[in-house]
Amino acid sequence: MTSYFLRRPATAAVLALSLLAGCATSPQQEAQWIDPAIGSQSRMLQGAKVLVVCDAYDVAVRRICQDQLLREVAAKGATPITLPPGTVLLNDRDLDGQLVESASALDATAIFTMTLTPATSNSGSGVTLGIGGFSFGRGGGGGVGLSAPIGGGGGSAGFAASGRVTDVRNNRMVWTATLVASPSADLYGKLRDLSRSMLDNAQSAGLF
Repeated sequence: MTSYFLRRPATAAVLALSLLAGCATSPQQEAQWIDPAIGSQSRMLQGAKVLVVCDAYDVAVRRICQDQLLREVAAKGATPITLPPGTVLLNDRDLDGQLVESASALDATAIFTMTLTPATSNSGSGVTLGIGGFSFGRGGGGGVGLSAPIGGGGGSAGFAASGRVTDVRNNRMVWTATLVASPSADLYGKLRDLSRSMLDNAQSAGLF
């Protein structure tokens, strides 16, 4: 499950500081990697059939994120598809690996996955890195979370987003990027911007 959620404390601390900065209105890229074997101009997603999945700690957030991702993938020139209703995925296994069989059955050549890790601001003082809950399908699990008194007295939430592209033909991850979005009360706008920025990063890596 190494690609599922951020595990390293050092990485989590970097993301926490980025979220606390809060001065940037658009999501910020923290890291990006592409498989050297496919090169920087593969265009492997351009015109391709792509299984799109958003994984989040909350059903409503996941559905909003999924809708935004579908729009952005289509806008880049690919054909996005979704999992059939009733598909069960287990949280004690690697998510992307579980999707390959479904993607192959749907004739998709690639999988685009984005996992959201919540970062929230609450009352009180200090910064706390802890475990935030998430769920996918009927399972549950945990990811790195941030709790901090950002802004005024009202609560708001930020996200760290991990995007991945898996080549269905050989079940190999070929690209991944990590973005962070500052806390904001505008959930729809934040998820829209994260999805758009994630797809822009994939395009800059030559996947579209």
